[in-house]
Amino acid sequence: MPETTLKSDLQVDEIAAFLKQNPDIFQRHPQLLEIVTLADDSSAGSLLERQFSLIKERLQDFRSRQHELIEVARENEQISDSFSQIVYQLIGFNNLSEFASEFPKALRKTFDIDEVSIKTTQAVKRRQSEREGYMEALRRLGNNQAVCDNRWPSKVLSAFFSDAVKSAALLPLRYGDSGETLGVLALGAVDPQRYTNELGTAHLNRLGMMTGICLARLQPAG
Repeated sequence: MPETTLKSDLQVDEIAAFLKQNPDIFQRHPQLLEIVTLADDSSAGSLLERQFSLIKERLQDFRSRQHELIEVARENEQISDSFSQIVYQLIGFNNLSEFASEFPKALRKTFDIDEVSIKTTQAVKRRQSEREGYMEALRRLGNNQAVCDNRWPSKVLSAFFSDAVKSAALLPLRYGDSGETLGVLALGAVDPQRYTNELGTAHLNRLGMMTGICLARLQPAG
């Protein structure tokens, strides 16, 4: 590509565009490096020094992002292993009483959860005091997906937890192709930032589905 003649009145953006189109300009004209300086707070004396500094910064940023990705991968692997343990326990339950007693304990221990509560539609029908909060929870789970929040209405929180809980994840217990909701699995935390609405719910949705399948197997019809 023929070299372009730079005019003294060339605009800054035109100079920038020229340099992008000719990235080897300083290789073809190394003498320019002797007169090009960058006057800034870092006092970089030459373009080469500044380039080296930028490359070093980008390399450090790359290493930091690589470290973050490794940590995320390790965390996901740990969650996956813990989830598998819970699924094995679900398969092993033989009756509803054992499930209602032991499953919340297993969840609290495996995932370090402060409070775990399970409400079924059948049971709530017999407990008028819990019905309003339970029905409000179902309305908020209308798309059959888990919801995390630290701004649940008090009537929802009181239906599932003690007053100490400040954030919670509510999981619909689904069963069948129609996605029928048999109940709600509620995970509560005293930390208001443990379950916020920015939290991903892929693992929670899987947990809700597997728990729903187990509940359908153990719960008497009617």
